[in-house]
Amino acid sequence: MKYQKLILCILAVLLLAGFCCMPAAAWHSNTDIKVSPSGILMPGDTVTAELEITILREFPTDHQLYLTTDLSDAKWTCEITHVEGTPLTTLQRTGKYYSINGFILSYSHEIIATITLTGTVPPNTVGDELSLLSAEENTGKVVISTAEKKVVIGSSAATATPTRTPTQTQTATATPTATATAVPTTTPTPKPTPTVATLIVSSNPSGANIFIDNNYKGFTPTTQTEIAPGTHVVLLKKEGYLDDEQTIKFEAGTTYEISFVLSKEAKASEVFVDLIKQYPTIALIGVIIIGFGVLALLIRRKR
Repeated sequence: MKYQKLILCILAVLLLAGFCCMPAAAWHSNTDIKVSPSGILMPGDTVTAELEITILREFPTDHQLYLTTDLSDAKWTCEITHVEGTPLTTLQRTGKYYSINGFILSYSHEIIATITLTGTVPPNTVGDELSLLSAEENTGKVVISTAEKKVVIGSSAATATPTRTPTQTQTATATPTATATAVPTTTPTPKPTPTVATLIVSSNPSGANIFIDNNYKGFTPTTQTEIAPGTHVVLLKKEGYLDDEQTIKFEAGTTYEISFVLSKEAKASEVFVDLIKQYPTIALIGVIIIGFGVLALLIRRKR
């Protein structure tokens, strides 16, 4: 009975230590998000935002780096390098939403990821607060860490730049009076207001089954053109690979492009070996505890 209580106490301490040692965010920003131009932003302006982050080698493969923006015609570039600057890979994507799977960001050493976004301030947004660039690490359901840059269109916290008002030069030269000719006016045909969004989905490997709100929509790659505005869950399933999903807020008239990198489904033996490699100290303590437990049973049987 004494040995059983001792074993239970040791197991409780190990479980508590395991929870306390759970990793927090697997990345941190090296600088604030840089925005160019730094003055007053107006509708139609082309804006560039840049964020440099350090990604730790413990970045979980089941997490993702989720990037978003309110800018139109958004183009993303993610340059991944060693901490000393040696280039590793460059990723590019278009659209307001960009999800980078943790499998791509998982290295055996720390890396630097420089994220550059170029887009256009949407029309009729003067006075609105827009998110120029938002980056967050999440598990698909829980947000772990985030960095974001917001700005109110038509104003800036930085030094204001002169208002872009064209200068008119008046001259004293008389201009000839032109005879007015009646020109028939045509009423422009109003463009129909969009009511649905478009979704382009690809995956590596391809051929994964796609579900939107648990409704089967075929397999990747695919283009879905009748997405109702609102928040929807996009889920991918493929035999031999782990399921992956993203939650996206769709706006009418907008095209969203997302790419999944599916992770192979690990066997139980592989998971056990990975746990031993990742936490060798805890594994060793566990073996010692099991040994003590077996020894205690043997002693009890002899009595």
